[in-house]
Amino acid sequence: MVVRDEEGFVLGGGGGFKEGGMSVEETECVAFEESIKVARRLQLKEQVLFETDHVGLVNRLNNLVNDVTTIGARIKDCAAAFEFFNSVNLIWAERSCNKVAHLLCKKMYSEAENSLSELDYPPEIHNAVICDV
Repeated sequence: MVVRDEEGFVLGGGGGFKEGGMSVEETECVAFEESIKVARRLQLKEQVLFETDHVGLVNRLNNLVNDVTTIGARIKDCAAAFEFFNSVNLIWAERSCNKVAHLLCKKMYSEAENSLSELDYPPEIHNAVICDV
């Protein structure tokens, strides 16, 4: 996940590993849940925008009334957590727009460790952040 301010400046980012096998959809849901936790821990309130390149997650959030699946129940919990923010939304972004997030994931995978960094993100991520602004 990547945390940015309202002007697009990267405040931090990170990710981690979970035990066991998961589907892509479940993995995206876990990332969404963790993103909400980070936003709450950082006490973000105004104009919180979550982005995902998984269109199914966005569609499920927008059609919660009709979703009776296990993933749907988890997404309903995420939607309930939206009450902690004054303005919040989940939007779809093209995969190419998530370069910084994908670089963070590759770095963590290669180092086999969980990570959450603030402004002191690694140099290899810094260049991608600068190009992304």
